[in-house]
Amino acid sequence: MRIRVLLTALLCAAGLTTAAPAAGAAPIIDGEYAKSGPWAAMIEQNGEQWCSGSIISARWVLTAQHCIDEAGAEYSVRVGDIDHRAGTYAVVADIYTPSSGADIALLRLDRSISTTYASLGTSVAAGDTEYVYGWGYNEDGDLQRYLKVARMKVSSVGNGLIKARRGDGLTNGGDSGGPVFVGGKQVGVHIAGNKVDSSTHTSIAANRTWIRDTSGV
Repeated sequence: MRIRVLLTALLCAAGLTTAAPAAGAAPIIDGEYAKSGPWAAMIEQNGEQWCSGSIISARWVLTAQHCIDEAGAEYSVRVGDIDHRAGTYAVVADIYTPSSGADIALLRLDRSISTTYASLGTSVAAGDTEYVYGWGYNEDGDLQRYLKVARMKVSSVGNGLIKARRGDGLTNGGDSGGPVFVGGKQVGVHIAGNKVDSSTHTSIAANRTWIRDTSGV
């Protein structure tokens, strides 16, 4: 219990969880439960649920760099099901991050996973409707079992970032690394949010060459 309280306090200090607990609250504040997510990847740190992500080919998962930056930690994934407990397990064999310092990472898995992979896109503009997915914390500080999605409105695109305003929901801690879709294509990787009215994502377009050079995707 003391460890959970300390973790929650640290997450609050980092802006990764919310106050005002609400009974029955779910990951991604408001929004709705995803009906499908074969490309969804839950990131584990030392065997514990940690962040969100997406699988883009048989052995490659996209997530946020800050999700996998603890020295000495071991990482694994659960892939291909909206219930992450039912997802296919794989160990992260290697981690790659861009020299630019962008908050994005590629994880090479120790085995191939057959599923429907996220299709990457680069077309996104202010005014677009985006859908961001994740298994993040609820307002009580509990990580969730079932994938959630929030519909948001893109407010700006630039400097390697996509910023969005709240629609029917927005992100919470643990949603970091989750895929952001526009028009059925993944255009971003979620990295931060204020849990009130806005979220920020790393742009796929700004990192497309690095992704291709590293993963071949």
